Amino acid sequence: MTLAAIIIGSACSVDDAWRTRDAWRARGMRLDGAVVVGPGQVELPLAARISAWDAFESSSLTCEVLILAEPPRSAALSRDLLHKAAAARMQISMLEGGRLRPMALHDLIGGALADIDIARIAKTFADKRILITGGGGSIGSELARRIAACGPSHLTLLDSSEYNLFKICNELRDARPVLADIRDAAAMRRWFARERPEIVFHAAALKQVPLVEAFPSEGVLTNIGGLRNVAEAAHFVDADLILLSTDKAVDPSGAMGASKRLGELYCQALDRRGPKRAIPVRLGNVLGSAGSVAPIFERQLAEGGPLTVTDPQVTRYFISIPQAADALLHAAAASFADARRGAVLTIDMGEALSIVELAREVIRLSGREPGEDISIVFTGLRPGERLHESLIASDEREEVGPADGLIAAISPPRGLAELHEVMERLVLLAREGADAEVAAALFAATAPAPSAGEVALKLA
Repeated sequence: MTLAAIIIGSACSVDDAWRTRDAWRARGMRLDGAVVVGPGQVELPLAARISAWDAFESSSLTCEVLILAEPPRSAALSRDLLHKAAAARMQISMLEGGRLRPMALHDLIGGALADIDIARIAKTFADKRILITGGGGSIGSELARRIAACGPSHLTLLDSSEYNLFKICNELRDARPVLADIRDAAAMRRWFARERPEIVFHAAALKQVPLVEAFPSEGVLTNIGGLRNVAEAAHFVDADLILLSTDKAVDPSGAMGASKRLGELYCQALDRRGPKRAIPVRLGNVLGSAGSVAPIFERQLAEGGPLTVTDPQVTRYFISIPQAADALLHAAAASFADARRGAVLTIDMGEALSIVELAREVIRLSGREPGEDISIVFTGLRPGERLHESLIASDEREEVGPADGLIAAISPPRGLAELHEVMERLVLLAREGADAEVAAALFAATAPAPSAGEVALKLA
């Protein structure tokens, strides 16, 4: 079977694709012409010329595959292109690094992040001893790849999953694997003393909202007890700490978000204590990470549907795994040079996206139409979930961050001694499996501070 294909892009990118076609063209693919965006001449027959990407129309084209010689300059333009191609029953492929690949969901999400300061990142992490907890996980392993490229003097990947640790260390042969559980305080102290990191990225956590809602004691033992063990071990070896946090920590509605919020408050107090840094970095939903919505949709699609969405109105902030790793490194490198203490750095991720629209995009990526070929059903919000997330809490003050694309969220300071007492009580309750008491204490500890007006009203 022969597939007719048309290439779209600038004249320069189309000509580059045409000249290298033998390296990437699939067997049975016939290149019929080109849609050129902007001025310039090409060797391929001209199927159409358009002034900009959003002027593309599929109605006049007869092909099965549309090949992007270069990506559109925004995710919104990619989504628009996908909608038009899917309506004409065209599949979209992209040329990347001299290879042809299908357009993927991560090509369609979010706006472009602010320019990542690659030079500052490389300078910050070169020749440093770095340790990543959760180093075998989806974000931790991508962080490891990025940091390995910066030339650290020593890279330690700590994880409780033997399989995940094996996979990433089989790829990064110079990285040191450490099989250990962050819940084990003695193990953290022992391994940090051996590895002597200068910078610690704490990515290990329980992140699934419904599971942590069902097992809040387990969430506390990992997300609070584990964080405290890592922070104390980092302090013992005089290391800076970067905590990977989540937008679900903002005015939390579930136990997972509340556990991460308490972790943010703890790191803010540690950061104010000094001299070493303890910086929480807040991200949205990481698309493609373990348990995220993308692999669930893709599995449901492979089974013929339907795709399940909790609520037609639900929205989330999304960031891809590569974007998350870049943003974390960008935030860490910028924060080390920032004199301000005790802020949560939030990644500016643009507008929140509709989950149901994301489900439709997954269907369109397969060359099918939502509602016609594959249906979408609504299952209702799960415990601990809410319709919409926020980036800044109700009791936080928003300030300009230390670099482009970063927002500094400043909340009323909490005392370190008070937080230690709260965390100790929570961990003791969690060890007893007292889930109801754990949940109540967790929400009490992370309730937003009342505003001045609320305090005055209460006193009146």
